[in-house]
Formats: sequence, structure tokens, C-alpha cells
Amino acid sequence: FTPNTFITVEATGTLIGVANVPSSAQTKVSGAFLYKDNAGTATIGTDLKIYFTCDGGSNWTEAASYTAVTPTFSTGIKMLKLGETTCTSGSDIRYKAVWANQASGSKETQVYGMAIDW
Repeated sequence: FTPNTFITVEATGTLIGVANVPSSAQTKVSGAFLYKDNAGTATIGTDLKIYFTCDGGSNWTEAASYTAVTPTFSTGIKMLKLGETTCTSGSDIRYKAVWANQASGSKETQVYGMAIDW
């Protein structure tokens, strides 16, 4: 008999989206994202933050605001609007999600989707 392997989940993490190339340099970006509290309840802006860059990642700026959209997107999946954020001018727009304070079984926040607009 071999018991199941237990996977340790880190308390922090980062996800960076791929390049989005607009036809001209941009300085404003906004968006929306879908997430789920798989365990516990995350405080968005503390336990999970979203950042934008317009210059390919040289300068990251946290989303100007997080506004809940109700009702939920789907069972347990919540949607937030990300306020218009000013970033350093550039033609390589990306987003970054940064997790903190995560703990297996007590606070697990999952990102289900991301949309950005410029």
C-alpha cells in the first residue's frame, strides 16, 4: 500500500500574462477577472493583487481599484472590475496576479480568467 502523495502549496505566487501588442503606445489599462475562494476568503488587494504594465514589465502598477460585480459569474466564481490604471507608456501590455497569505486548506484563492482593455 502506497498512500497518496501530499503536495505542499506555497503561501505566495505570481502569474504573468503574455504580451498584448496594441497598434500604438498606451498609458491606460483596465479589465476584469474571475476568481474563486477555494478555501477561506481572500481579501482582494491584500491576499491577491492584480498589476498592469504597458511597457512589457519594466514598470508594474497595481490596479487602481477592485469593484465586485454581482451576482457571481458562476457557482462560487466571483467577478471583479479592475479600475482604469495609468501605466508607463508602451506597446507591450501585460497583467500580473500576485498571491500572498495562502495556506493549503485554509486560504486558497484561484484565478479563473482575466480580461484586459486599453
